[in-house]
Amino acid sequence: MKERKEKNAILQQSDRYIMEKLWTKSPLTTLQLYNELKEELGWSKSTVFTLLGRMTEKGIIYYEENGRAKQYYPAIGPEEAAAAETASLLKRVFKGSAGMMLNTMLKENMFSKEEIDELYNIMLTQKR
Repeated sequence: MKERKEKNAILQQSDRYIMEKLWTKSPLTTLQLYNELKEELGWSKSTVFTLLGRMTEKGIIYYEENGRAKQYYPAIGPEEAAAAETASLLKRVFKGSAGMMLNTMLKENMFSKEEIDELYNIMLTQKR
């Protein structure tokens, strides 16, 4: 198995396409990923190879050698990716203020009543 790198869990859109495949079904070989992504997105083999190399360097995927084929696995889960992207958004757009982010989302009516109730209950349990 190849040594895992330090993770940079911020996903680019192209990373997300590959991660969705690996989160759904892994391991997948380079050829399997290429065949699926070629059909869905029109990607070339070189695009898939380049992205897999970059994602391995970022530490968000890793591979194991299996004969002549590399089998790729996700090194992070969807929750870890979502948390990293949320933290990045919070820092970049809202100067690190979760209150500012929630206030903006509430003012823009981005939550249903049920979601507001759910957030309220989450905050009550976290406060304890």
